[in-house]
Amino acid sequence: MATNATTWFYAEPEHSGYLLEERVNHTFWAHRIADVYFDCVSAEPPFKMVGVWRGQPLTIEWVPKDYFTLTTTPGPNTDQLLVGIQEILGFLPAVSYIQPDGQQVTHWYFSNVHERLQAIQGNPNYQGIKRYTK
Repeated sequence: MATNATTWFYAEPEHSGYLLEERVNHTFWAHRIADVYFDCVSAEPPFKMVGVWRGQPLTIEWVPKDYFTLTTTPGPNTDQLLVGIQEILGFLPAVSYIQPDGQQVTHWYFSNVHERLQAIQGNPNYQGIKRYTK
């Protein structure tokens, strides 16, 4: 199945866990993020999937044409994963931070970027806030 982010991020995908898994997994594999397999947790917006990549547990969540969020444990391969997802979506992430539980969260925002960044920057629970710019 040839697929890319236009079938699940830039358009409303089918609300079928199996089809979401097929589309997202194939998209990641086609972009050389090979050692991952996602399982669908929610087939309704916000869509949510969990997986493991190179020993790192991952959670992805998105609403088509709105946002995409990656949550993972920080590790040596995290930057490589972020670059791969940037290639899949076609734009830079907006911000990343560490939650109180030690998980790294990275957000790609399709709209309302400035307002969303202000909400994150104003939250004292988030550490290591990093903004991404060209």
